[in-house]
Amino acid sequence: MSESPWTDDNGPDIIEILNNPNARRFLTSEKLGLLFTRCPIYQLEAAWKHIATACKFPPTPTEISKNEWLRHWTPVTFKDAATRAYHRYSPFLLETSTKLYYNIGFNLSSTHPKDRGIRNWTALPPLNFLPPGVDRVIAGSAGLLVMEGGEQPGTKPIMLWDQPKTPNDKFWGNPQAKEQCGGQSIVCITNPLTREYLVLPPIPKRRMYGKIAKFVFSDTRRCNYHLIIAGWETQRKKGRLSDILSVVVYSSKKKSYIHANYIENARPIPYFESGRSGMAVINYGVYFGGVRVLKKKNAEELHIPAIYYFNISDSRRQRLCFDFTLINVASRQVQAPKVVQAGPFRVFAVTRYAQLPTFIMLVEVELTACGSPSGNYNKVESGTMPKEMYQQLFPSAAEALLPYEVSSVDGRIAIKSLSSINWVATFDINTHSWMVFQFPHQHEEREFHLCDGCYEPVFAARP
Repeated sequence: MSESPWTDDNGPDIIEILNNPNARRFLTSEKLGLLFTRCPIYQLEAAWKHIATACKFPPTPTEISKNEWLRHWTPVTFKDAATRAYHRYSPFLLETSTKLYYNIGFNLSSTHPKDRGIRNWTALPPLNFLPPGVDRVIAGSAGLLVMEGGEQPGTKPIMLWDQPKTPNDKFWGNPQAKEQCGGQSIVCITNPLTREYLVLPPIPKRRMYGKIAKFVFSDTRRCNYHLIIAGWETQRKKGRLSDILSVVVYSSKKKSYIHANYIENARPIPYFESGRSGMAVINYGVYFGGVRVLKKKNAEELHIPAIYYFNISDSRRQRLCFDFTLINVASRQVQAPKVVQAGPFRVFAVTRYAQLPTFIMLVEVELTACGSPSGNYNKVESGTMPKEMYQQLFPSAAEALLPYEVSSVDGRIAIKSLSSINWVATFDINTHSWMVFQFPHQHEEREFHLCDGCYEPVFAARP
């Protein structure tokens, strides 16, 4: 009979190392992550107390009386103790109003379907160690999160790793850098367990506001990745300002950007209309939602909802725009679509009516044999959110057009209104079923944002 993983003594004594000041001084984030994957399991909780920041979600008296207080993640919250595999948390939310950046994640498999709700949420390790202003999760997978926000400091130092430092100081040493790239937000890739993070270099000759992103891993061990980032900006050409949407690709192996392309007369989804789009990536194809800008002779502009497609292979380098016209699906004008990926080869668009919406609808983006959109959009079985569920997310006529956030992981599309309403709706593309879950926001003044991607604890993951 094999020994239980809970009593196995094999592996380094992590407590002894953490209690030794000399040994701890040389303990890098990489070595720390390896220690947590190799030390005896029974040492994990004690070792976690040495390095972790408390999640700080104390239960309220009502939660205690109902036995509904928020569970806190620890290194023994295993999905499988024998392999030390952890649950993937999706949807997950980041609290931003207190600037302490606490996380809560949803674990769908932790209870019986009839009992799903508050009990499925877990307080996850917070993200309160990143550069100032970095407060949005724009991608997450394989133990890593992509965080965005703040502003590149140029040649001025900011607080990094508790010390004043200037990230990418060699880049900003070029006199033209500030003129061409000033105002860019900071993008970090981080492992929230080891608190290691990498500040990506500024994107050359771009500013790229309102970034969205997605990981693509290039090996089965998920050690090397490409990060696809999309954003928008304006450029002056022939004395006129032109809107462009850009896509760049960062390679973890080469530690640099390896691809860049853009399309003109294009804008992202108007944020205060419906929030940012998501992104889908299939092979070399990148898909996301936006607005096509049609300029008239009288200087007026027409904004047409659209889906953008970039092929990022060196051989094709396509960039195409497809109007989002829902013939035989929607009876009137819809908002610009939010694009998500559900499953390895399926792309969906999420939208609602531009005026007096009472539901959110999903359509599948039809793809050609080469992977580009065909311009057609297909109905999804049960893909219209029930009206009573829409009212839970947008409870009054004044709130019916509030922006909303969308994320998709493992075939489940999550939707949350950009408000203090503590409900999240999900649609499962495999079972064609809608569900709505309440999340524990503790205090109404706390503001939670739906993060794009999943929170997947992996101690050994490196940015």
